[in-house]
Amino acid sequence: MKTTFQHIELEKVLRNMVRVVPSSTTRPVLKHILISADKDDYKVDFYASAEDMSTRRTMYQEVVNAAVVIEESGSCLLPAKELYDIVKTASSEIAIHANGKQVTVVFGKAKFTLSGLDPEQFVPYTDDASETTTAVVLAPDLHRLLRRTKYAVFKGQARPILTGVNLSLSDSALDAVATDALRLAKYAVPCQSVNGDPRSLPIPAEMLDKLMSTLPAHDDDEEVQLTIGSASCVATWGDGMYQMVMRGLDGEYPNVTRIIPQHTRDTVIVNRQAWLDTCERVSIMSQTENQSAEMRFSSQVVKVTAISAQYGKAVDTVDVVSCTFAESDELPLRCNINYLIAMLKSYEGVEQMEIRLVGENLPFVVTPVGEDTGLSLMAPLMRTSPTQEQVAS
Repeated sequence: MKTTFQHIELEKVLRNMVRVVPSSTTRPVLKHILISADKDDYKVDFYASAEDMSTRRTMYQEVVNAAVVIEESGSCLLPAKELYDIVKTASSEIAIHANGKQVTVVFGKAKFTLSGLDPEQFVPYTDDASETTTAVVLAPDLHRLLRRTKYAVFKGQARPILTGVNLSLSDSALDAVATDALRLAKYAVPCQSVNGDPRSLPIPAEMLDKLMSTLPAHDDDEEVQLTIGSASCVATWGDGMYQMVMRGLDGEYPNVTRIIPQHTRDTVIVNRQAWLDTCERVSIMSQTENQSAEMRFSSQVVKVTAISAQYGKAVDTVDVVSCTFAESDELPLRCNINYLIAMLKSYEGVEQMEIRLVGENLPFVVTPVGEDTGLSLMAPLMRTSPTQEQVAS
């Protein structure tokens, strides 16, 4: 293998790759990056893996201002951190020559000799192609779907299956659902195309964080090919230049959507940003044990109150845009205000939210006005003691 790289472009690629490489592992191969050059296809592929995910970046040899020039095809498996640290110090073109496991990295007057591993030791994750379903989704849609569900995953190891977002492909849509048993988030986006049978797989939230950080979320024309198999989910975009493989969670995700209330007593519509601002102000005084706050719904305002046994209380209101409440009716509900804030932040860009109320001490549903593909369910907390209620009133 003989290749020459523009040092700035190579550093960009390696910077993203080393984020995947685990800092601690019992498998030495996972601390390495596979570089595979193909002169006939005019491309160089970079691969990195962790225990539960892998990623691929591709550089193409262009006719003009090429970021890479390939003299000989071949591959090498090099220590990721050391290679990245070397490349960061370069200020000119970088030549990488591999002869078996011995690899030289040369730029300017500097020359490094690295001892790599056998490239055949590196095996990226894969699923049987006959057991996969592939869909094409717009990148902004996929990013929005993940942002509006991922916040509700379970934090901890007591229920591993709930630490991920369950992704499901149907004939025409990609659905996502997440829950921690106290809140639930559900959202769906249309697919440009779907090839295969309906299929679902729960993906760890931390893997989806890394996917979201690299997706071109603001490119309305960028398409992401999403392939879901029995054990992994593969996201590919940028005409194949970017690929991320995420290993799914073991087990079957529970059918949590059946707990969504089908009937409501009243509905209230408020401005999302005004509600968020109110909650953030009041949360300063919420109890540290459960971050609880009371919301009292009426025909004119939603009154939000939080009490700190040590420091005092906070009260604020948000105006109601419209509702089905009678003039004299009120409905109090207590919830985790930080959960509510996380939900409202996930709907950035939405102007108004509709709150569907079932009754006192019962879960309530929040949906974006003008959209019919998303909802959030919040379970109420137990009402506080009479003394606190008197203070809050």
